Amino acid sequence: MATYTQEDTLLAWKTFIASGVILKDKVRPIVARSWEHCRESGLDPWSSSFPKCSNSFLTKKRTQYAELLSIASPVMNYVCTLLNNNISICDAEGFCFELVTPLKYYPRTLGTYVKEETCGNGAVTISLNERIPSRVDGYEHYRIISHHHSNVSSPYFKGDTFMGVLNAVSPFGDLPEKALQLIISAAKIIELHLENDQKRYDTLETIKLFKEMIGCCSQGVVILEKDGTILAANQACKQLLSYTNHDDLISKSFTSYLASANDLSKLMSCKAELLDKPTFALKRPLSNKEDTLLECILIRKNHIKMINGDIHTLLMIDKYGTNDTENTYTTIPFAFTPDKNPLINPAISVNVKNPKTEEVEYIGESPAWSKVHEMVIKTASFPSNVLLQGESGTGKEIVALTIHRLSKRKGNFVAINCGAIPKELLYSELFGYEKGAFTGAHVGGSIGKFEYADEGTLFLDEIGEMPLDMQVSLLRFIQEMTITRIGSNKSKKVNVRIIAATNKDLTELIRAGRFREDLYYRLNVIDIKLPPLRERKSDIPMLANYFVSKFAEQFGTQQPPLSEKVLQILYQYNWPGNVRELKNVMEKALILSGGKDITPKCLTDRILTFTPDPDHSKDNGSHDAKRELLELLERNNYNISKVAKAMNITRNTLYRKIEKYNIKLKTSVSSDIE
Repeated sequence: MATYTQEDTLLAWKTFIASGVILKDKVRPIVARSWEHCRESGLDPWSSSFPKCSNSFLTKKRTQYAELLSIASPVMNYVCTLLNNNISICDAEGFCFELVTPLKYYPRTLGTYVKEETCGNGAVTISLNERIPSRVDGYEHYRIISHHHSNVSSPYFKGDTFMGVLNAVSPFGDLPEKALQLIISAAKIIELHLENDQKRYDTLETIKLFKEMIGCCSQGVVILEKDGTILAANQACKQLLSYTNHDDLISKSFTSYLASANDLSKLMSCKAELLDKPTFALKRPLSNKEDTLLECILIRKNHIKMINGDIHTLLMIDKYGTNDTENTYTTIPFAFTPDKNPLINPAISVNVKNPKTEEVEYIGESPAWSKVHEMVIKTASFPSNVLLQGESGTGKEIVALTIHRLSKRKGNFVAINCGAIPKELLYSELFGYEKGAFTGAHVGGSIGKFEYADEGTLFLDEIGEMPLDMQVSLLRFIQEMTITRIGSNKSKKVNVRIIAATNKDLTELIRAGRFREDLYYRLNVIDIKLPPLRERKSDIPMLANYFVSKFAEQFGTQQPPLSEKVLQILYQYNWPGNVRELKNVMEKALILSGGKDITPKCLTDRILTFTPDPDHSKDNGSHDAKRELLELLERNNYNISKVAKAMNITRNTLYRKIEKYNIKLKTSVSSDIE
């Protein structure tokens, strides 16, 4: 059987896009056929738009497929928990009528028809066309917007009647090797219920169907009843418990395998997001010996309501300290905009969630932000050190997280603030120490951040605050990649990529004798400057709407719309606190809106009373183009939506033009404020 690498596929994709010629030895035939379908339909490979959800039609379809949804819902929740990715289901015509996802923000196909002529190819379109299970990864996608995606799909039937497709999508990289097998198993469960006219299986019968699914996972999976009784466990879980016979575990309480009886309630009640993953200890019975303990970590969990009303609690567990945080969701969904030379400048906007801070700052499609993203894409896969420079609040840690995730480095992403740790503790924090190394040291010693980030990335925030003596130690580490813990004479080699960040001018610090020039050049191999929000104002509508959506979900309220006046006021403000300040402003605005539209009276006084500096009104564009745009704005009373429609462009594109020509938007907010 022929094998095709991603490098082969990329070459085939470039050739096909340029000439329409298929390199048959470089791409799978089934993928080549899907490319040809896309090309024949006239689809632009650089396009980024998706069909918009039709809420009324979605409601109609969900009513039509109510019985099917009752069957598919627990199955999809199982798959979502096991893969930690988007799980969707389509009917035979490709209409996506349900989606289960761990993501809070991502362009999705829910409520739309998934077709090659509008969405491009993927596993779901291949399964719809060919009626077979399929997998599509990376460059096998026709549209460049999906080149970081991985997806698997399987058709499901009722008897001989094709009913639709079950689909799993990862927008950040490859799905596990057995993901296709898992989605096929899930589709089989749906088929079995359909063939039995939605017969409600009892608990044990249902569990039998799910054993094949959990058996596809390399991490430990145990399924519990609500009282903690074990219903099923996969091979990886049995190995953690030192059991070889699956039946020895069934119908026993999981509590009997926990070192602490209190751990069961902790595991059952913790939040599904698991931002702070709980640890616990398992008892491992060994023949002729006392029980030994194995420290473990809960990776994911979910309470899933079954067809018969029972609740299954699915726990994914692994040994503590294993480097298996795959799909723990530092999320990097991509949203490319058209570019006629994508291999040089492939992306315009990216959205990243930091699972620890919940700050989302890496969103944008402005020219200034696209330059940042171009650098990130080009340099992420290389091990070279990176220096991020930008004002506070511009998203330096988010960019660092993105670089780490795209680099696919196996180790952890470790962040440390060089300005927040006392000088005398910084060395031990970075290099670690042995037990008894100094007064107050932990009994067992401590691993340092360099060692913890081995095979991964160390993010040194506020590098300009690092003391000079520590700069010497850091320089030596970069040169040798060797650490020696305090109190030890043993050295250890580590492989760490360093990303440093600062909001200060390091060249000024060098001239002042506060920063080493040789260290500066070691860190500044790749230099990425993050623009302040005032230089990327066309991103404000996207960011503002995102933050409102995020807080509405967090507070359990409906997402209110932002009035055009609000967007104009936000656009005029100079944002000294950058994206972080915008986030705080939108949180307050949502609260003050009381669930109604967000109007100017919901904004803070400093924004409402801000007056733009007239010295910044230089004309950077064509005088005629600026005059025509001004006239159009005047005729439409500065209504951005009307002007954008008249020009046949998006509102964000219009904001970019306004930014380019330094046009001051006129707002009339007095009536709203009073």
